Amino acid sequence: MGVAAINTGSIHTFQSRSGARKFPRIEFPAQVEIDGVLYPTKEWSVGGFSIDDNLYPGKKGDKHHGHLCFELPVGRFSTPMQFEVMRASETGYAMGCQFYSLNSGHQKTLQSIVDTYLTGETISLESVTSYGVKAQLHEEEVKRMQQNWWRFALVALISAAIIAVAALMVQSRILNVTSAHAAVSQPVLTQRSYNNGVLRLGDFKPGQRVNKGDLLFSVFTEEGTDLLAKDRQELNNINSQINYFQTLLRQTEESVARYNSRLFKELKLLTEKQELMRQELATREQILRLYNNGVRKGSVDSVSRELERLETFEIKRALLTMEAEMEAIENQLDQILIGVPPKEAQIGTKSPFEAQSQLNILISKKDKILEEIERLKTRGLAYAPCDCYIVAINATDGQVVQTGSSIFELSPVSNAERTERSILALMPLEKAELLKIGMPVEYKLASNDKKLIGTIEHVQFYSAANADIYNDDGESLSGLPKTLPRLQQYTLIKVTPSPEDEQSIVNEPATVIATIGWKDVFKHWFNL
Repeated sequence: MGVAAINTGSIHTFQSRSGARKFPRIEFPAQVEIDGVLYPTKEWSVGGFSIDDNLYPGKKGDKHHGHLCFELPVGRFSTPMQFEVMRASETGYAMGCQFYSLNSGHQKTLQSIVDTYLTGETISLESVTSYGVKAQLHEEEVKRMQQNWWRFALVALISAAIIAVAALMVQSRILNVTSAHAAVSQPVLTQRSYNNGVLRLGDFKPGQRVNKGDLLFSVFTEEGTDLLAKDRQELNNINSQINYFQTLLRQTEESVARYNSRLFKELKLLTEKQELMRQELATREQILRLYNNGVRKGSVDSVSRELERLETFEIKRALLTMEAEMEAIENQLDQILIGVPPKEAQIGTKSPFEAQSQLNILISKKDKILEEIERLKTRGLAYAPCDCYIVAINATDGQVVQTGSSIFELSPVSNAERTERSILALMPLEKAELLKIGMPVEYKLASNDKKLIGTIEHVQFYSAANADIYNDDGESLSGLPKTLPRLQQYTLIKVTPSPEDEQSIVNEPATVIATIGWKDVFKHWFNL
């Protein structure tokens, strides 16, 4: 810190009617800052100051506040003060002022400057601040913090909110599995026209219940015989395809089983080989330590030691390669476990799951054609195949229809009160193992913001390459989009809706969220 040179000047001890002043005034250069304007002082003391006439307007008894400032080589130093005008000129200007309510720290600061000046010592910034300025600044800081307590409270609330939002984001990312696509679905049986002709409908309406064997419609045609022959030919083709896919499924399952067994054997051999190589590595490292001692003693040359070190590195490299092979085998085993075997394990281009799905579809088609043939034998009469609700009627009485035209869409009755509706949802494939049958899930329909609770009834692999979905009875399930990328793969879950859900509409979009427990997440992590 620099120091301020002391200007020589007189020391005045002014007399008053009551005797000497309490504080001696000095002529050390100082300025009074009031409302941003600087006024030079004539003299000042710990008790007050005087200024020239015609500088600052004021009358006796006026109270003001400002700063007492000193210009030092290292910078400007100021201290706050409050003062009262004690002496004023006849023209209305302040001439003598007295401090009041002066902080003890500020008073000590001013006293230190006076004492230093009177003793003839140099005045430095360090000596000024050592007499109470730090205490005064601390008091002001405490006061400022007390006045601004609400700001700290606001910061604390914002911090708590940020922490809460971050926790919710972590929970939503790790614990919540959200569907990519979901919709209300129900088993639908489509009753089509078996002939070309004029349609004759009974008195039916959507939502009406029909019993198995009820006559739904009839189509009068002369082409029934030809259509019957066509259906029989298609039945033969389907039987041939069923035989093919049954053989393919058996061969593919056997191939996957053999491949799986071979992978287990390879993994076992690699594990044993890895253990032997680790033992060999330990021995080589022990020999290398002996070589190091021998080199230091001079009994072994450094070339032999480096050759031994090279052998050690070769073993470590082989271990790393072996670990990569084992990891690749484990990945293939995991693929087989979730039903998506690698191409090397399959015969042809279809996996066992794809072959089984195609076989189920063909069997369902076969059953429908057999039913069609039976109906054709009754000259175009169409009967209800089950106790069903009429979902939709796609034609009118007297309309000319073509073969294959959809006339009725029917939904089988699960009980006497409602149809067997469900929620079909496509979930991320990578979290398939966390979704279990019987797990409760939350879902929300597009028509209602109310959150409902359902239960996972079925879990399976889903590929957009085969978008048709059937239940165990061979009935198609509607609801999912038909325009997904063919290479996209999902985990398909079927959710039993909440008993409170009585107003859901077939094909209505929905959002399904499965909340996974931390316990299941940890189990999944540690099992990987």
